[in-house]
Amino acid sequence: MKHRIAATRFGVWLTLAAGALTAHAQLVGGAFNAATYKAAKLAGHVPAGFHYNASPPEGGNKVVPHGTLRGGGGNVCECWIPPDGSWTLAMAPNDDGSSAQIFLPFAFNLYGDQYTSCYINNNGNISFGGLLGSFTAQTFPIASDQSQVFNMVAPYWEDVDTYGAGQVWYKVTPTALYVDWVGVGYFSSHTDLLNTFSLIITDGNDPVIGIGKNTRFCYQDMQWSTGDIWGSNGFGSPGTVGANRGNGIDFLQIGTFDHAGTDYDGPFGNPDGISWLDNQEFVFTTAVSTSNIPPIGSGDYLCDTVHVCAGEQVVLSMQFLSPESDQTTTATSSAPDFSNYTETVNTPGQTALITGQFTPLATETGFHVVTFQATDNGAPNLTSTYNIVVDVQIAAVMEPGDLAVCDNGPAVDMYALLGGSPLPGGVWTDPNGIAHTATFLPGEDVDGGYVYAVGNGGNCPNTGVVTMTTVGHADAGVDVALSHCTSDAQDVLFAHLGGTPQNGGLWYTPGGANFNGTLQPGAAVSGNYDYVITGISPCPTDTSHVAVTIQQAVDPGSNAGIALCADADPLFMLNALNGNADATGNWTAPGGGAFGNNFTAAVDAPGVYTYSVPATLPCPTLSSTLTIAVDPRPDAGNDNGLALCADAGNTSLFPHLGGSPDAGGHWLDPFGAAHSGVLDPSLGVSGDYTYIAIGPGTCQHLSDSARITVTVNPLPIISFTADPDSGCNPLTVHLTNTTDPLYVGNSCMWDLGDGTTGVNECGTLEHIYQDAGWYNVNLTVTTPQGCTDHLIIPGAVLVEQAPTAAFSWTPDPGTEENSNILFSAEDPHATEFHWDLMGIDSSDQRQVYHDFPHELGGDYRVCLSVADRYGCADVLCDTVSVIVPTLYVPNSFTPNGDGINDTWAPISRDMVDRDHELMIFDRWGQSVFDSTDPTLGWDGHHANGGEVLPQGVYAWRLIERLKSTSDKRDWFGTVTLLK
Repeated sequence: MKHRIAATRFGVWLTLAAGALTAHAQLVGGAFNAATYKAAKLAGHVPAGFHYNASPPEGGNKVVPHGTLRGGGGNVCECWIPPDGSWTLAMAPNDDGSSAQIFLPFAFNLYGDQYTSCYINNNGNISFGGLLGSFTAQTFPIASDQSQVFNMVAPYWEDVDTYGAGQVWYKVTPTALYVDWVGVGYFSSHTDLLNTFSLIITDGNDPVIGIGKNTRFCYQDMQWSTGDIWGSNGFGSPGTVGANRGNGIDFLQIGTFDHAGTDYDGPFGNPDGISWLDNQEFVFTTAVSTSNIPPIGSGDYLCDTVHVCAGEQVVLSMQFLSPESDQTTTATSSAPDFSNYTETVNTPGQTALITGQFTPLATETGFHVVTFQATDNGAPNLTSTYNIVVDVQIAAVMEPGDLAVCDNGPAVDMYALLGGSPLPGGVWTDPNGIAHTATFLPGEDVDGGYVYAVGNGGNCPNTGVVTMTTVGHADAGVDVALSHCTSDAQDVLFAHLGGTPQNGGLWYTPGGANFNGTLQPGAAVSGNYDYVITGISPCPTDTSHVAVTIQQAVDPGSNAGIALCADADPLFMLNALNGNADATGNWTAPGGGAFGNNFTAAVDAPGVYTYSVPATLPCPTLSSTLTIAVDPRPDAGNDNGLALCADAGNTSLFPHLGGSPDAGGHWLDPFGAAHSGVLDPSLGVSGDYTYIAIGPGTCQHLSDSARITVTVNPLPIISFTADPDSGCNPLTVHLTNTTDPLYVGNSCMWDLGDGTTGVNECGTLEHIYQDAGWYNVNLTVTTPQGCTDHLIIPGAVLVEQAPTAAFSWTPDPGTEENSNILFSAEDPHATEFHWDLMGIDSSDQRQVYHDFPHELGGDYRVCLSVADRYGCADVLCDTVSVIVPTLYVPNSFTPNGDGINDTWAPISRDMVDRDHELMIFDRWGQSVFDSTDPTLGWDGHHANGGEVLPQGVYAWRLIERLKSTSDKRDWFGTVTLLK
């Protein structure tokens, strides 16, 4: 396919590169970039080729076209299709720009013209046969001219500017092209108002818009109509919606829009309000040869089921557009399922309006169809039919509920208290009419009726009431604790309760007997004396406790003695006393100092320890003694250390103990679990392995331990980098060992993946990879402790083949009719290009057109320099031929044998020799010479031999085929034979 990207005669083509708008042309004063273009546009100095009109559209508000409007209406669902990951960004942010050429895998029929490619233009349209940068919308039809093509389909043609906001996306399927203008602003870079709209074109067989249709427009929120050149604050000269063949005859126009609002008076009336397009959809076909098409319908319910409630009035409205400016459309409607359906508005015209209303009955629940039809007065009459589905529902049944709660009770879900069949998703209001949640908080929320209302989301409205009542809770005060001796006086317990206890409650003893609330310590028992306040339903009864302790005389136990080994476990000395000593006493050491409850034989001194129990007054303090002796301990040897690699073999630990350990002990691992004393480093862990020896004789209940601190040295954790890790061949790579220095200090052996092995380098290694390919690199590291491991990185180095400057061109060869040749670089790895076209033209694109001289044929030298992403380069020059066939025919010759002008033959250039045929005829039409040999001329003799024919005029016929074509051509003439 050919793709034109060079400068045109009347202007320049805009392209998008590296996210910025640029122009392949030079203007007075310097390069024409996005900034200078904007300034020139605002000043009214944009050069020809960027827009078609430099003035706003002429005439009044009403424009009636003088052409043949073609297209047809219809409706489908799921109008707006948002872009997803399968879509492509059509162009970077720009003003008046266009996409690259979009190649379509199907043919789009625009009023008989078949197109297999198009351009997406930023200004709300697609065009065919060339880019369209015009930012001044016009009413249709428009004829294309030398400055721009107006073969276009326009969902909204106006001055879109995406520098400030919005994007343009597209998606191509085998039968359709989708284009979305998403949240786009207007010139100059305004973002206060945004438009969102889309189009789909198909081959007419894609069900996404319906079989027999090939174009669909879809709109979301439309907020502005005009850019700053012909308007202000987003409004001014009208934007155009429709399709245009570009011949000034065939077109479709849905309307023009120049102000805010929703007013609309038809395709050819006054310009309309832009918000009339909100949520609209238009489906039609441009694959037509007649201007008579059915009306196009629009309404709010073309795609969705209308959910209504029994007993509520329903109003349905439809508009029908007459695509032809001289036609009138008449609409009708019917709703046989609804007993009271009536039409309230039915206005025929170029834009017909029809409105029907009804109030569904409770007996009419379920799904029904309301049908709208519109018929024009064309020849023949054509009709469009639209069916709207109506779902009649009734309200949910709810029964009231009520609940009494305690003022300090838990939160209550009021929704669960409603009877009947309430629907979820409703709203609550409290007794004061204030919004509330479904949760009632006792003690915080007010009493009364809470109203639950449903009806949002298509449900019919209804309400239910839950009445909440709060009851005060019982308060018996806060628990308290008291201590008494048996000699204390009586005590009134109510006075000791905490909080704000209520009077009039009942007292109970720890045994559950009734009690008057006055404690007699000499006769009472310790325990909880309960005070009870009975609650009023639904509040529970409340109880507080007075924990009374009656103090008795203390008991220090009686004297005792005990013998311990030096390494015995700590002794809780109270348990060694005779009797049942109270646990509230204190110990005194043999030297007279204070001592704790535990004796540790390894550190504490033996001797007599005194235990004294203090009494709560008036009880006295009493004492007893414990005599402690310490016996010798067993010997488990001395601690030691052992270092191993993680891959070492099984090792016995006992020989590594220090000192003279007793044999026959047992081992514990670092977690205290039993161990065999033989270590497997691959399974064992670093830490202390304990050897325990049991004491002899009377100390058999004691033990001694020694530790071997085992260090299992890990295998090295290896890492390395390749810099660069990719490039073209031959590639020099620096391989750097980035393994933690903790593991480095012995050997570092490399296998470089290309047959190079056994290289010992712990730092950076330089290596040259000669051939292209993926290379796996292996590094083996031995730690200072002698532990070895290795790391293989598959594909650590990627070497790509260096680029080549191979290129092709079409047509090959060039001809007189087509000397504009497209050159294409062929190496897919090349990313940079420089074309030298005979030293008079150049380009940095993968493809470039050049128009060679076509007056005369010739061979031309073309050179291409390429580089890939790594900077590798190549250059290739080749010769390009342009063939211009020529023919010269002499008008006479003298076959007299003097060697001068004795034979006659046409002289041709760039003809196909095998298709040559020359014929000579005398004046009676008889053939005298016939030859298919282009090198053989006529010597004046008859084909049958003999002498030279008589002097006179002879007719000739020449059949040749030009090298640039597949068809033969005839030439005729006369030649004079002279003697």
